[in-house]
Amino acid sequence: MPDRDEWIARRAYSHWEAEGRPDGRDADHWHAALIDWQMLQDAADRLSDNAGRRIADARTPILAPAQAPPEPGDLANVKAPARSGKVPKR
Repeated sequence: MPDRDEWIARRAYSHWEAEGRPDGRDADHWHAALIDWQMLQDAADRLSDNAGRRIADARTPILAPAQAPPEPGDLANVKAPARSGKVPKR
């Protein structure tokens, strides 16, 4: 990928051609290309930030309220699983 100044120069050239190659508007075309560059960089940064958050969210396990582990003080209220009443064979 071209570096920043090369990209802006090519974009400014495109603006110049699109306007019919007028004389004396090089600063205007450069400025327009610079704004284009900044907008693209901002959009790419937002996209990267959003992707990073989505990846982090996907790696975080989600426990439903019924599956959440009990709080330490609530252990007295936890019931043991029911037993079948059968004695295991040895």
